[in-house]
Amino acid sequence: MPHLLRIVAFVVATAAPALLATPVDTNSSLKDWMVRLIKPGIRKADARLARIDQDLSELPKLYTGPRGSRFGFHSETIIQQTEPHYVQIDLGEIRPLDSVVLLPVHLPTLGPAGEGYGFPIRFKIEVSKTPTTGFRSIADHTEYDFSNPGRYPVKFSASGFRGRFVRLTSTKHVPAKGGFVWAMEEIMIFSGNYNIATARPRTATSTQELFPNWSLQRINDGISRAGNPHEAKPSPTNGFLSARSASASDPKWIIVDLGHSLPVDEIRIIPTSSDHPEIIGGRGFPKSLTIELSNDSKFETTVWRTRKYRHPLGFPWDSALVLRCNGEAGRYLRLASRELFARGDMHSFAISELQAYHKGVNVALHKKVTVSDQSTDPGTAGWSPQNVVDGFSSSSRLIELPDYIDVIIDRGALEDERTQLVNRQSKDTDTALTRLTIGVGTIGGIALVGWIWMIFRQRSVRIRDSEKLRKQIARDLHDDIGSNLAGIVLISEVGSTNQDACETARDDFREIQETAEQTAEAMRDIVWLIDTGEATTRDLFMRMRESIELIVGHLDTSVHSIPPSQKSRPIGLQSRRHFFFAFKEALNNVQKHANAAKVRVVFELTPSHVTFEVSDDGVGFEPEEVKGSGHGLKNFRRRANRVNGQLKIDSIVNKGTTIRFSAPLNHRNL
Repeated sequence: MPHLLRIVAFVVATAAPALLATPVDTNSSLKDWMVRLIKPGIRKADARLARIDQDLSELPKLYTGPRGSRFGFHSETIIQQTEPHYVQIDLGEIRPLDSVVLLPVHLPTLGPAGEGYGFPIRFKIEVSKTPTTGFRSIADHTEYDFSNPGRYPVKFSASGFRGRFVRLTSTKHVPAKGGFVWAMEEIMIFSGNYNIATARPRTATSTQELFPNWSLQRINDGISRAGNPHEAKPSPTNGFLSARSASASDPKWIIVDLGHSLPVDEIRIIPTSSDHPEIIGGRGFPKSLTIELSNDSKFETTVWRTRKYRHPLGFPWDSALVLRCNGEAGRYLRLASRELFARGDMHSFAISELQAYHKGVNVALHKKVTVSDQSTDPGTAGWSPQNVVDGFSSSSRLIELPDYIDVIIDRGALEDERTQLVNRQSKDTDTALTRLTIGVGTIGGIALVGWIWMIFRQRSVRIRDSEKLRKQIARDLHDDIGSNLAGIVLISEVGSTNQDACETARDDFREIQETAEQTAEAMRDIVWLIDTGEATTRDLFMRMRESIELIVGHLDTSVHSIPPSQKSRPIGLQSRRHFFFAFKEALNNVQKHANAAKVRVVFELTPSHVTFEVSDDGVGFEPEEVKGSGHGLKNFRRRANRVNGQLKIDSIVNKGTTIRFSAPLNHRNL
């Protein structure tokens, strides 16, 4: 009997710490050991998760940077859920097909619920040689509901099919307010290494035109979250950067010598893109440009020539500009800027890669390059004319688009498997803890242990309920208020240009439009803050860089990071909220009051704090004279006090102002 009591005492003493663990030490080695002892399947899941994480680290990711609120195609509200509606793409001629890829819409304001937004529940893909009859089925998912693919593309084989018209028909739409809808970000149609759907004419039986957010032309404009086709391998170079010019019309050009005359099928221009704050978002991409093919190096005659204006949204972000040459033969390829990218009162020309395709192969790779001029500024070692044909973008090694789609789909499958394993592991852990609770309670303390377990279970339920409410609020803001604001903007824009209305009425419409746009921007900031979830400083800095472009992008702005390569760190909601809104207030002060020409922004990150500094060369003010209430100083101090942060404001009349704001990363630093 004493021996038995000693065993009981040992079991209770061993199990109690695991069951009484706080949220901070729930991953303690003792608890993990006991859980895995009861449920050996968790150990197998650990091994598989480790392999998945290793595989994911070697695969590229979808583009997650700024996109200018560009979402894709969206139908009008449809009354009947099963009333068929289609989008049809005209390829221009009968072509052999390899595959059709559907890229779902992602609405970041809705968080996880926005992944796969509007993807049809049932649908079919068909091809025909004529626009209205003779369609053959490539994929038919009209009998059973199709699982929502989330953020990742879906690929359907079309090997052996030939045709000119490709049609995607939604036969069961997604429930929405007032009826049903369906949506799609991009349709890609592959023949060899070419996406033959890009920029081809398209028609639809139902489309919602709310440019720039939703438009039928978005469904095959070549700009999507897929971005440029790349590997995970980082780029050692940035691309080509011209010397700065004072005028946007100064001639800048790049010439690639293909070695001999070749029929060129298409030309691809890859914009700059990297984590560096000075390069993000396609900076340096010309506002308008001319591309020519010639068989003489002086381009006295050309065999093919086209002129393109920058996309209506501005930068092409992380997607290529694709131009078809239809097999015209030439040896020399020239890309010339007709209007340079502006940054303050200086102008420049920059791209990361220039490609020319012949029979599915980039024949410009590693060829000789000459340029009008190039930057010699310090810190531009990664920019060189030859870097524009080195096979790398500014961030990664480039691969062919069909191969990239395959590895992105593989990544999606691995992430799905990982999510399922984590969920199963969580359930197994709950089961193991339940068994452990029953065993220890039977020995001597089930009532106490059960009470403690219920406390943590209730906390978990409250957290889940709060998360659901947070997502519902974000969804309602986007669906209801966001839709209403978009309607107000559209109506007021029409009213402001109505020549039948008096000038006073048009001014009122313009004021309504400006107020609605500002309100929509503020709402997007609030939705982002409450729906970001486990946000990091990388997400925060990316959002802040977007604010720089929106508020003071017309000024000569510079952005710097300390340290230059920052490690992304988690940041709490309160710190993130006050830090972000303090930053926007600082930028708005510059825009409204400073009368500045130059703005300098610095982001600093330490293991415990995040800091921004905004400096301008404007009119400045006397801090003592405003007595803490002018220029939003009261708001700055209130936000700093709320997060136990630090605020420093230096200003000299006619010499400018510097605002420095620092906040802890999370509540443990408060």
